[in-house]
Amino acid sequence: MTVRRALPQPLLELPFSRRTAVADGVPDDRLAASDLSRPFHGVRMAANLPTDLAWRCRAYQVRMNPTHCFSHQTAADLLGLPLPLCVATRDLQVSAPAPLRPPETRGTRGHSVGRDLWSASEVVLRDIEFGELFSFPVVAPELLWAQLATILDVDDLVALGDAIVTELPRPGLLTDATLATIDDLEAVARSHAGRRGARAMMAAVPRIRTGPLSRAETLLRLVLLRAGFPEPLLNVDVLDDDGLLVAIPDLSWPEMKLVVEYEGDYHRRSRMKFRSDVTRGERYADAGWFQLRAHAEDVFGDPNLFCGRLLRRMVERGWRPSFHELRQVRGARH
Repeated sequence: MTVRRALPQPLLELPFSRRTAVADGVPDDRLAASDLSRPFHGVRMAANLPTDLAWRCRAYQVRMNPTHCFSHQTAADLLGLPLPLCVATRDLQVSAPAPLRPPETRGTRGHSVGRDLWSASEVVLRDIEFGELFSFPVVAPELLWAQLATILDVDDLVALGDAIVTELPRPGLLTDATLATIDDLEAVARSHAGRRGARAMMAAVPRIRTGPLSRAETLLRLVLLRAGFPEPLLNVDVLDDDGLLVAIPDLSWPEMKLVVEYEGDYHRRSRMKFRSDVTRGERYADAGWFQLRAHAEDVFGDPNLFCGRLLRRMVERGWRPSFHELRQVRGARH
């Protein structure tokens, strides 16, 4: 039985280039062994290392042009920003400032960005399991938002903008929680005048708000506004008559003491979360507030039944709508 030659320890821990390995005395036939994978041309990594996005980016970084940046869906995923499943791609999206040539490597998709629009930043991620810190060059969040305006509809562009300007917990991410401001997004939208995606950006900017904690919350807010409901407050404290905190609902109308909470599937998988939801509903009732709970079907399916429920509660609590302004709406896309 042939015994494989042991690799230097650093080559077992991180992706490396073939050139580096050869310089360390590793022969080509050893680099072709099955315990090594070849994620990109000229790059090797131990087959037992993860293959998630961060590790694939780290593998590509071995051969990446230092003037290039991760961009589009790849940068959004690295930053923990929400995108619909319909735009997901496994290829790494990489941008280069013009007139530099974008990459054409297998497993990547290259893009060129005008020098007048180019803006770069850095994202630092921690892989807790392997104890690694990754530092990746990415396009600036406002440029990323502009790039994705070419493939997202206006609602998802708003949801992406909300996530960029809101201070959110971003697991594993060591970059500032607030990535850009609404003014930053408006400025980049104006700088793209006449370019692809500019009209979608200008339509999205007035609808972006700080506060939503998820894509579904943003999409629910937009559905309700299109249906003719007054704009809600987002993730603000609800207090009882003694000034004690009751909860921080997703959407609220304090003048009507009415809240809407979006319930994702996570509450079904956690007994503690389910109990917390029940207790929170009782606390709303004790404080004189009414709670409605929205689900995925209310956002991504037919939202009109939920809109009818909300309308009845608002009217009960004193809202006098102009009924000619209320309208049927369609749900968001997944």
